[in-house]
Amino acid sequence: MNTAQATGLLLAALAFPPALYAQAPRDGELAALSAAVERVTPQFAGRVEFRLAELPAPRLSAECGKLVVSAATRSECMRAYGYYLRELAGVHLSWNGDNAEHARLVLPEKPVEVPRTRAFNLAFNYCTLCYSGTHWDRERWAQELDRLALAGYKYMPVFSGLEAVWQEFLTGLGCPQEQVQAFIANPAYSAWWLMGNLEGEGGPVHPDIIRQEAELGRFIVQRMLELGMEPVLQGYVGFLPHDMDPAAVDGQLLPQGEWVAGYRRPAVLDPSSPDFPKLAARWYELLEKHYGYRAKAFGGDLFHEGGKPGKADLEACGRAVQKAMQKASPGSYWMLQAWAQNPLKKLLAGLDKDHTLILLLDKDPTPEHDPYYRTHKSLKRPQVDGFPLIWCELSNFGGKQGLYGSLPLLENFCPESGGHIGKMAEDCVGIGLLSEGVETNPLYYALLTRRVNQIRNRIDRPAFLGRYAAQRYGVEDSRLVQALSLLASSVYAPTGMREGSLENLLCARPSLTAESVTTWSDSRQYYNPATVERAAQLMLQAGRARPALAESPTFRYDLASVLQQVLGDRARALLPCLEQDYRQRDTESFSRHAAGFKQLLEQSADALATTEHYLLGCYEQGAANKGGTNPEARAEMRRTLRRMLSTWAKGNTSLNDYAHRHFSEMMRCYYLPRWSVFLDKRLQELRTGTAQDVETELESVSNNGEDISRTIETDPDIDRIQDAFPTAEIPLLTAPQGNILDIAGRILGK
Repeated sequence: MNTAQATGLLLAALAFPPALYAQAPRDGELAALSAAVERVTPQFAGRVEFRLAELPAPRLSAECGKLVVSAATRSECMRAYGYYLRELAGVHLSWNGDNAEHARLVLPEKPVEVPRTRAFNLAFNYCTLCYSGTHWDRERWAQELDRLALAGYKYMPVFSGLEAVWQEFLTGLGCPQEQVQAFIANPAYSAWWLMGNLEGEGGPVHPDIIRQEAELGRFIVQRMLELGMEPVLQGYVGFLPHDMDPAAVDGQLLPQGEWVAGYRRPAVLDPSSPDFPKLAARWYELLEKHYGYRAKAFGGDLFHEGGKPGKADLEACGRAVQKAMQKASPGSYWMLQAWAQNPLKKLLAGLDKDHTLILLLDKDPTPEHDPYYRTHKSLKRPQVDGFPLIWCELSNFGGKQGLYGSLPLLENFCPESGGHIGKMAEDCVGIGLLSEGVETNPLYYALLTRRVNQIRNRIDRPAFLGRYAAQRYGVEDSRLVQALSLLASSVYAPTGMREGSLENLLCARPSLTAESVTTWSDSRQYYNPATVERAAQLMLQAGRARPALAESPTFRYDLASVLQQVLGDRARALLPCLEQDYRQRDTESFSRHAAGFKQLLEQSADALATTEHYLLGCYEQGAANKGGTNPEARAEMRRTLRRMLSTWAKGNTSLNDYAHRHFSEMMRCYYLPRWSVFLDKRLQELRTGTAQDVETELESVSNNGEDISRTIETDPDIDRIQDAFPTAEIPLLTAPQGNILDIAGRILGK
């Protein structure tokens, strides 16, 4: 797509016929923005005035002692206020602490024009809303929407509440209650349910959870409209229960087989079937009924991650799905995820490009000729040329919390860079924040916010890091800037395609030959561990020189995160020593190294406990709130969240530990017990002379059409720990404990 086409799409988006849709009350348009100011920066209440004006770009000015924010739309007013907070008032906002409460109103001496942004900046996808959103209750969502609007994101998918929509939809088709209950997934697994990968996981869902989610969904939609944002609702692409009675619909049901780990997929009603328009029309009626809004954008993928179209006419399928969307909501956009083979090229042939947006999920910081593509052909970028593209960063899989993110890619994501990256930046009509899990790596996401709001020109790293350090920590200290610079040139500078951070082997299912935690990750260590350890030392030195930093939530989180990376690097170096000890039958050395490995887990738990952002208790509290006041519903949400964070699926499958977390309680009460059982057994074998090759199991798994093999060490005692964890009684923390400087001193002093 050329620049002229992108400009035309932007104008079309801005000219979307408002009369067709329910709108937030106009009388409350600007009042809602003032309410956001009170929530984010209450000390500025009454001193910020918003004005709607036809301007080519938002403007900041001062008048009668007030900050005046002028822009053409509410969303642009919010983005401009976010720009003001970051660039003029020195405010730092993040998922992992901020300094908003200390902000002081600084009035511009002369009008400031806010740089323009792209039309379709998008926050989150299906996976984000599960790997992160499962523990976001109403209060947490209110904070999230304010942050997103201030950062410049206009579009966001809303899937909370679809349980109630599906319930009414299937009941209306005559499905028995048992079938409906077996189809609807728990909110923790709704992403893969709504993408057509599985059904019913974590169910049957408690009625109170369905009711709470419906209320939450309506709240999210209404709050987004108040802030000028656009909810992306789920479009109908033909999903039905896999055991749907074929006689209940007039059309061909396409069986989809199984997804990974043996999950059965929903069936797909061929969209070119006679009954599809009727079902789709009913779906969109129910969406509007339940959310109180007729959406302007819809999600929904057909044949995602290995789905089976069979003999269906793909071009006719795409045309039928989009036709139903346009009938329900004229002028709307279909947002399709470009991931592996999705969307299928023949399906795209049936689509109207003017009403299609392709979300290009991009985890690769290098051009497409990277040799990695030649051996992993299924991961080659989908061919979606000619369609409007939203470039979507994808730095995180499963919610991994290790230090990671490509700063060089974000710094250079502008037309002036030329080549592959420059062309992508020139062609895209929006940027997407699509990491599967967020609430991590604040440095990376702060740079992403800068890029969202700076379309052109490379970002100067030293200048950015200096300003970032001062705002995040509230002090100017060269050691902190130097530490950030070391991290930026190491863990934040991956050199090729990855599935996220270098995984911490302390979280791996125990094995003397473990190289990664999850099945599909890359175990290549692309940075020098000594660089990360040096960054930790510099942060500790700054903290000792300025003891008040230990009270700063931002500093505590960052130092704990860097220490966790250091400990993970040490575990990666220590594990081969254990393997060598075992093979050489060196009992004394194995005992010493095993004790050291366990100590790394204890140290991790201690360091992570110093910040609320690494506490499982805080996560579980938010998830339980989604069950309302019903004890059974609250327990269901806690239990389902824990299983997703541990084995993901029931039993020990290829999805084991896919969503592993560095929570203090999991380090102490889940990962440590697994490793202790394993290491104690190996030590006992050495002492009794019964050491032998550990029993292994080879499993062939497929994902995105690519078959790989993985080997796991079988151990029923570890299986029991994993199976018991979702309902285990463990000490949970909801408030930080310990002094990060003391703990860091003990870790780094050795």
